[in-house]
Amino acid sequence: MRLVMATAVIVSHAWPLGGFGTDPGRTSNNLGFLAVEGFFAISGFLITRSGERLTSGRFLWHRLLRIMPAYWVTLALIVLVFAPIVWRASHGLTEYPFATPNPIGFFVNNLLLANNQQQIGDTLASNPYPTLWDGPIYTLAYEFACYLIILALAAMRVLNRRVVTVLFVAAWVWQQVVLFNLTGMTEPRQPTLTVCFLLGSLIYLWRDVLLERRLSWWLFGGCLVVAGVTYATAGFRQVGVLAFAYLIIWAGARLPFTTVGVKRDLSYGLYLLGWPVLQLASFFGLNALGLPLYLTIVLVVTAGLATASWYLVESRAMRLKNIGVPAWLGGRREPELDEARV
Repeated sequence: MRLVMATAVIVSHAWPLGGFGTDPGRTSNNLGFLAVEGFFAISGFLITRSGERLTSGRFLWHRLLRIMPAYWVTLALIVLVFAPIVWRASHGLTEYPFATPNPIGFFVNNLLLANNQQQIGDTLASNPYPTLWDGPIYTLAYEFACYLIILALAAMRVLNRRVVTVLFVAAWVWQQVVLFNLTGMTEPRQPTLTVCFLLGSLIYLWRDVLLERRLSWWLFGGCLVVAGVTYATAGFRQVGVLAFAYLIIWAGARLPFTTVGVKRDLSYGLYLLGWPVLQLASFFGLNALGLPLYLTIVLVVTAGLATASWYLVESRAMRLKNIGVPAWLGGRREPELDEARV
């Protein structure tokens, strides 16, 4: 399901980045944002499982290893390879280090998931979408904030159904307040993603009930109707997104593809690298070939880069998860299966 979500993000972004119009789907919840909501629900489920099994320090160490190395390599790849290739077409490479906004600034300003700079000089000025080198990375700060929620609950020994239910309801109310623009926030993405994450956590904690085989089929049918009707009419962000999140987790639990992504999880690399590859392909005019061919080329190239990211960066980083780190980072060993998927 993570591979499906990551691919859907790339497919969604191919429309605006290739100059083919807006993302498919409703404006308030296009295909790309639906996929990100699914990502957060899955993360809530799996990260809560990890939080239950590890000490606080070890949990934080695992999360840093999973999210940061590949992210830093992606930033470096944009600064050292992608952007210079584009820059060279209209400038001399000797001028590249002095571009404004600065390439070094792109790496440093985004180093800790802050997403403070998205441009390097005028490298994307001729593209249909000229402002962002890697749009999806803004969600990583939200993701890590959700990790810290689980970390705090686990550290206080209150990672349980009652407390997570209270937090989920509070997050849902916050989302509704933002949706109705009572706080001045015009884009309720962070509260919506937090709601999806906490719902995934809640489904994990209630898995013996919510994913029980006979009951889950009834819940699947009801959620499918609710998600479909609200998406086609109104109320998706109020109610439908909750049903959609359950459908994603249900699919992960019930579909027969149990070995896909267990040892080699390419979804994170696809998510990080899809947007910059789309931008590079647009710069070289591959979007002129039409959407199907443009998208196919991008998916193939991104899959290759994601595979390299897994073997050269992500899997090697995860080998460090049980090294002899300081005592405060000690803890029980998390199964290999979870690490590939989380």
